[in-house]
Formats: sequence, C-alpha cells, structure tokens
Amino acid sequence: MNNAQKKAIKNHRTRMRKRGMKRIEVVVRDQDAELVRDIAASLRRDDISARKLRTAMRDAVDPGNEPSIAEVLRSLPDISGPEFDEAFDEIERLREHPIMKQVRDVKL
Repeated sequence: MNNAQKKAIKNHRTRMRKRGMKRIEVVVRDQDAELVRDIAASLRRDDISARKLRTAMRDAVDPGNEPSIAEVLRSLPDISGPEFDEAFDEIERLREHPIMKQVRDVKL
C-alpha cells in the first residue's frame, strides 16, 4: 500500500470517528456474515429501527436484565411475622408424621 492510500484510509477513519463511528472486525460463521452486515448497516443509520434493533440485541445478550437470586429473594414477601407461626407449626408436625419418614424408592 502506497503513502497516498495510507493517508486516504487514515483520513477516512478520522472522519468516521468524528461521526461517532468505530471500525471493528468480527469473526462469524459463513451463514451469519450477511446478517451481521445487515445489522451493522441498520445500526449505522441510527434511525428508529436502529434504536429498536439495538434495544432488542441488548436484551438478548445482556444477562444483567434478569434479576439475581438475591434480588428475587429480597422481593419476596416477609414471612417472619406471627401470622405465619401457625403455618410453620403445621409444617413441623407434618415433617414428624411417620409417612414422611418413609424411605422412597425413586428411579432416576
């Protein structure tokens, strides 16, 4: 590559950076190459469909959208009050029942 070509590429990439673009390289399967090109073209347009696509892709790949186990447990209702004492006593009685102490033959 000669100096003029290098300079043209450098200038082009500088203009793209000023527009908020970034050049990346990805490796995908042959069958996905056209899809990735189409997605990139849509995202470059930055219109309403690009925003929808961006949101859908983030939702699909971002594991942070789903609550953690700790968050789920914190969101559960408090069952430590006296109104639940009777239910817990019943559970304890059932645990001591002879039928609950029988060994079960379970085939896995």
